Amino acid sequence: MTVDAPVLSEVMSRDELPDEFFALFLDRTRTYSCALWTRPDDTLERAQSAKIDLALAQCDLQPGMTLLDVGCGWGSTMLRAMDTYGVNAIGLTGNCHQYRYVRDQLADRLIRGRPYGGVRRQEWAQFDRRPDRIVCIGTLEHLAPQRYPDFFDFAYRMLPEDGVLLVQTVVAPGRDRSDAQRTEFADTDLVRAPGVIFPADRLLPPTGRSPKGIAEYAADAGFAITRIGKLGPHYTTTLQSWACALHERRDRAIELAGQGTYNAYINSMTGYADDFRSGHLDVMQFTCTKSTALQQPVPCSVVPRDIPAPAIT
Repeated sequence: MTVDAPVLSEVMSRDELPDEFFALFLDRTRTYSCALWTRPDDTLERAQSAKIDLALAQCDLQPGMTLLDVGCGWGSTMLRAMDTYGVNAIGLTGNCHQYRYVRDQLADRLIRGRPYGGVRRQEWAQFDRRPDRIVCIGTLEHLAPQRYPDFFDFAYRMLPEDGVLLVQTVVAPGRDRSDAQRTEFADTDLVRAPGVIFPADRLLPPTGRSPKGIAEYAADAGFAITRIGKLGPHYTTTLQSWACALHERRDRAIELAGQGTYNAYINSMTGYADDFRSGHLDVMQFTCTKSTALQQPVPCSVVPRDIPAPAIT
């Protein structure tokens, strides 16, 4: 399904693309991250709901709590949290299309007397409320690595003593972050697909000190890592599902976004599917708990555990 490499100037940015373009390949909830395929007859929507449920289950949510969703996308995680756990939810997004979509969804729920929800078009660094729990799914990999300490410090500072931060992010296990290795990876993958899903040339390992891993950034801020779940093979299946759906709607995609953008998304999805299949990339969920909330010591290192392989191929 790979197509010609796009000319970068012909690729529209995510902020420029209309919602309809993403609706061509995402499920009804417009969840734009790795799904969790648990049954042979799973639909994309069911698999996305399973992923969200897995993430929320790590957060120890209680009715009336406030959940902050950093990078809320089109709101699927915060809406599911409100429905399932009776929590209030606030989403943050920098995208104007996503902001308007979530705002309209929440306005409809308010009329029907559902738990409180809000959405802000701002960065996490400008957020000024005190949530009880924080989720960050598919957003951390878009940050420059030098901002990771600020993000984890922000989350630790804003959470209460029993606070939990759930991060799901793409990682590069075992990657040598030397300039030569980083350039080699960029030459093969980013030319093929110019970072339209995530900027692969700056991904970090899940653990380690040289280079520093995600778990170490969280620990340096004061968090204890109580669980790391690996979902890499599930992203292969997710990307294949997206690519097939987009390919089936090729004409409409090109009409909305142009040939260059269509080529970039198809190449990115199919190319990264190979990277997750081979293990060059992985996606992991990190459960980060404030150390003061723990009743017993937690080992300094938590071994990532595999989520069962996708039940569908």
